[in-house]
Amino acid sequence: MITIIRLKSQEKKEMIYDYIMSHIDELQGSIDGKGQLLYLTQRAKHEDASLFVHMVDPDDLGDFIAERLNKIEHITGIWVINMIKPLFYPLPKDTKTMKRFTITLNVFTKDLKDVYQNIAIAALPDGLKMAYIAYTFHLFGDSIQFSILAEKEDTVNKYLSEVINKMPGMLRTTVNLIERTKPLVSYEEWKQYSSKHGIVPSWDEVLMVEQFQE
Repeated sequence: MITIIRLKSQEKKEMIYDYIMSHIDELQGSIDGKGQLLYLTQRAKHEDASLFVHMVDPDDLGDFIAERLNKIEHITGIWVINMIKPLFYPLPKDTKTMKRFTITLNVFTKDLKDVYQNIAIAALPDGLKMAYIAYTFHLFGDSIQFSILAEKEDTVNKYLSEVINKMPGMLRTTVNLIERTKPLVSYEEWKQYSSKHGIVPSWDEVLMVEQFQE
């Protein structure tokens, strides 16, 4: 399962991000054979950094958090968000001019499947690229999260207002700008890891690995 480990700081989120980047080999080495670090992100206007990791056994995820990540200085809280039924989409290799956003959806429970499926297959307007969508169920109301890349923030807001918010069952959208993203695995590393662990879901290879092109 792919999990988002959100590491909170009172005021020094950059130190958490920088620590992970400077200790990336040590952190990956501690889970070799058990999991793979995927990428690291940082949300604007939030004092946290988010580490995306795939773990074969959830018990190993617990050990990784309690024995490794908890030792990072300035961490004041840890939030774990599981990505259930994730779908990843191929992206252009050069996305330097595009901004990344994550959108969390509060949806009526009875409409969850329809909202997920409608967004998953939606044709996006020019200037927008879907990165991923997944069930998260990380709060009682917030149950779906997707990530989108955009040339302009206004295009995202217009799409949410005119399309997403008008879907039956939609209650609220929460938008976060991702100010930093760093891939932590190469195409070849992911192929080796996924082959070793027999990972062959729909988001493997073509759909997922494109996320890690720099």
